[in-house]
Amino acid sequence: MPDPVASPPTGKPPRKPGQAVVIVHGMGEQRPMDTLRGFVQGIWSHDPSRAPFYARVADPADPAGAKINQSWITPDSRTNSYELRRVTTPYDVDGRRTDFYELYWADITQGTTRGRLAAWVTNLLWRKPADIPPDARKLYLVTLLAVIIVLVAALALATSVWQQQISWTVGALVTILASFVIWSVDRFGLPYFGDVAAYVRAEAATVEKRALIRSRGLKLLERLMMDDTYDRIVLVSHSLGSMIAYDLLQILWADFRPRRLEAIRDKAKLKAIHAIDKATLVADGSAWPGSLDDLAGFRRDQWELYRQLRTKEDNHGPWKISDFVTLGSPLTHSEFLVTHNLAEFRRGIAERLFSACPPVAEGAAAGGTLLYQEGRNRSSGKPQRAVHHGAVFAATRWTNIFDRGNGWLTGDPISGPMAENFGPGVENIQVELRGCLGRVFTHTLYWSFAAARVAGAPHQTPRAPNGGVRGAVGHGGQKVPGPTENPPSTG
Repeated sequence: MPDPVASPPTGKPPRKPGQAVVIVHGMGEQRPMDTLRGFVQGIWSHDPSRAPFYARVADPADPAGAKINQSWITPDSRTNSYELRRVTTPYDVDGRRTDFYELYWADITQGTTRGRLAAWVTNLLWRKPADIPPDARKLYLVTLLAVIIVLVAALALATSVWQQQISWTVGALVTILASFVIWSVDRFGLPYFGDVAAYVRAEAATVEKRALIRSRGLKLLERLMMDDTYDRIVLVSHSLGSMIAYDLLQILWADFRPRRLEAIRDKAKLKAIHAIDKATLVADGSAWPGSLDDLAGFRRDQWELYRQLRTKEDNHGPWKISDFVTLGSPLTHSEFLVTHNLAEFRRGIAERLFSACPPVAEGAAAGGTLLYQEGRNRSSGKPQRAVHHGAVFAATRWTNIFDRGNGWLTGDPISGPMAENFGPGVENIQVELRGCLGRVFTHTLYWSFAAARVAGAPHQTPRAPNGGVRGAVGHGGQKVPGPTENPPSTG
C-alpha cells in the first residue's frame, strides 16, 4: 500500500520546495525542544485548515481522541546538537511541507554572576531622567524601587548592628530574609535576567558569550540558506531571542545581500529594489512618518524582492529569509536596553549599526535608493551596484506581535510596537492574551491556541494571535505563493 504522505491523492496541488521555520527561544533556563514543540502545537498541530484528511490523526495526549495534524520529530545534523531535532510535517493542502527548527542558546549564558547582573542593573539605573523613554519608565521605576528597598534595609541593618541595637530575634529574622533575597536572585533573577545581562550590551564581560550565540545561529541559518530543499525560511523569535535573531539577520544580510548588479543582466532584481526605494527613510529617525500610506503594498514589494533573491547566482548567494516574526519582544525598548538613550540609538541607525524597516536610503532624502556603485565589470566596463548592508528589511518582512497591558500585573510589559525605533514598515499586531490567571503577566502565551484574541475595534472578530504567526509562515489559511502569486498575509 503506498504511503499517503509520500504519494498524495490525485488532484492535489503539485509538491513545492519546502520551507524552514526557525524558532529562537527567549530568556530563562529553557530545556531543549520545549519551545519548539509548544510552538508547533500552537501553529501547526491545531490548525485543521492546513492539513489534508490523511494527515489528521488522534491526539495521543487527549483521552477523547481529538484530531490533530500529524508531525514527526526527526534527527537532523544541522543543529550541531544531539539534544535537538527538527519537527517535520506532511505535505499540507497546498502541496508544501514545513520543517521546524529551534535555535537553542540557553546553555551558553549559564554561569552569569551576581556581579554581572548587578552591573547591568546599575547601568540601567544610572541614567538622566531625560534619557528614559516613556515606554521604559515603568521598567525603570520598578527596578529603581526594588533597589532602593534593598539598600535601605541593608543600611538600617548595618546601623543597628553598629549601634548594638539589634536583638537576637531580629537578627535571626533578618538573616532569614537576607537568605530569601539571595535565593530569589539565584533562582529567578540570574536564570532570567542573567541572560539579558549576558547578551544585550556589548561589553568586555559579554563579548565571548554573544559571539558563541551568534556563531551557533549563523551556522544553522547558513546551512538552511544553502540547502536546495528549501526556498523559504521564516525566522520566529520570542522575548530576548528576538534581539538575537535581529542581530543574526543583520550579519547574514551583510554576507548574502545582492552585489555586482548590472542594468541589463539584473533588470528584474533592480526593478524590485527600486520599488522598495519609494518607501525608504532618511537617516534621522525623528523625521520618520508615523505610518506608511500603503503598508500592504510595501510588504508585497518586500516579498517580490525576496522572490528575486532566493536563488543562488554568480553575483550573490541566495537570500531565503522572507519573514521575521517577533513575539513579546524587548526590541521595543532598544533605545533604553541596547543604547544609552534615543539619540544614541538614532545615531546607530544613521551609521547603519542598526537596520530600519523600511531601510534608510543612501541619499539624504526620503525615497532615495538602497544602491551604491561598487566598481565596474572588468571585462565589459559596465558599472556594478550593490544594496547596502543596512537594508535587510528590503527583502524580509517584519511582523511584531505584542500584548501591552495597563501595568506590570496585566499583559506583557516587556513587549510593545516597533515604529518609533525601527520604522513604520513593521506590521504591529496587538493582541490581548489570557491564561489560567487571566491577564497576569502574559509574556509566555503568544502561540497558545486557546489563550488570546487580537485587540482592536469592538466590531472585529476575536481570533488567536497565533493567526498572525500562521499567516507569516504560510499556515494561516493563506496559500504560500508561487512565482506569480501574492505573498501570505499576516493580518
